[in-house]
Amino acid sequence: MNSSTSSVPVSFESPQAIARYQRVGLVVGVIGSMASVIGLIVDRSQFFHSYLIAFMFVISVPIGSLGLLMLQYVTGGAWGLVIRRILEAATRVLPLIFIFVLPLAIGLKNIYSWTDPTLVKASASLTAKAPYLNIPFFYIRVVIYFAIWYLLTSLLNKWSAEQDKQTNPLWTNKLIRLSGPGLLLFVATVTFASFDWMMSLDPEWYSTIYGLVVMVGQVISALSFVVVMIVILMRFEPMRSVILRSHLRDLGKLLFAFVMLWAYFEFSQFLIIWAGNLPDEIPWYLSRTLGGWQVVGILLIVAHFALPFLLLLSREVKSKGRSLIWIASLLLIMRLVDLYWNIEPAFHRSHFFVSWMDIALPVALGGLSFTWFCWQLQKRPLMPINDPEFAQALLPTDHFH
Repeated sequence: MNSSTSSVPVSFESPQAIARYQRVGLVVGVIGSMASVIGLIVDRSQFFHSYLIAFMFVISVPIGSLGLLMLQYVTGGAWGLVIRRILEAATRVLPLIFIFVLPLAIGLKNIYSWTDPTLVKASASLTAKAPYLNIPFFYIRVVIYFAIWYLLTSLLNKWSAEQDKQTNPLWTNKLIRLSGPGLLLFVATVTFASFDWMMSLDPEWYSTIYGLVVMVGQVISALSFVVVMIVILMRFEPMRSVILRSHLRDLGKLLFAFVMLWAYFEFSQFLIIWAGNLPDEIPWYLSRTLGGWQVVGILLIVAHFALPFLLLLSREVKSKGRSLIWIASLLLIMRLVDLYWNIEPAFHRSHFFVSWMDIALPVALGGLSFTWFCWQLQKRPLMPINDPEFAQALLPTDHFH
């Protein structure tokens, strides 16, 4: 790029490579889905256990992207401008994710013990929670969560499209005004959804910080995915002429901050529960630190926190797409491992267990979600050229060229 923004490409259409990636995602998704159908026939219970892991994994990117999108409107900054279209395309995967809820709803009784009336009657704790933990109300809450997420997604995408058509600051102001209260709705819905979908696997256990742990994990998933996509896009025009080292450093810093925040929340939850040593709280960690599950926990400490933390301390590492994409890819894998460690011990408490469906189902849903994402990404220009911060965000202070 030259010393002025006039050299920025006039057209910001997605490169043809995205269509190729879309086809690859579809092939992977179809093959994974065929394998998953075999799993459903062979072992129905395990299918739904693995399906919950896969569902929580694929929903993390669109939901985390929604949070990041609103955060960027509230805080501003060039880091959000260059990834905005990726975030928007990821949020528009939500209709597909809602379809993915249907198998989860069908297999509810194979997943959650609180759906068994006999167990509920035998437990005073479950009886007390029955007005909340019951199948009809569970379905109602799912619809409410998705309705709120879809409303926020629709407005953010609609007004962003209007901003593309004209330089009127009206649309920018609307996006900013929506994002403040939208973040509050985001925190509330994600918190309760994490209680419903994950914490209620052990219905007698609870943690007040659990929602924050899950929420930060979703943001890490979304941000890691965004980093992977932005590094891929910068191999092609138009983004090759746009992305600066400073943009990558900002994304690396943000990733570093959320990895730190995740570790802080995880350790806080563990310390409080372990120190309290209460009979209704400590079994959750005991089942995840014995029988081989402790190996997975150690892996998370090393690969989800320690290694990314040390690597992202380096300014040089954060400035290079080649190194940043490897860190982001590692974190995406570790997010799946973390969900596996949170969910699977609820069904196999005494010993370590892994099923081939724990891999096949995330591949299936992930491939289909990625296909939908690529389709959405190609629908709009890759940069919001009428954003008030557009020119400032592309100032050529630190180029690759």
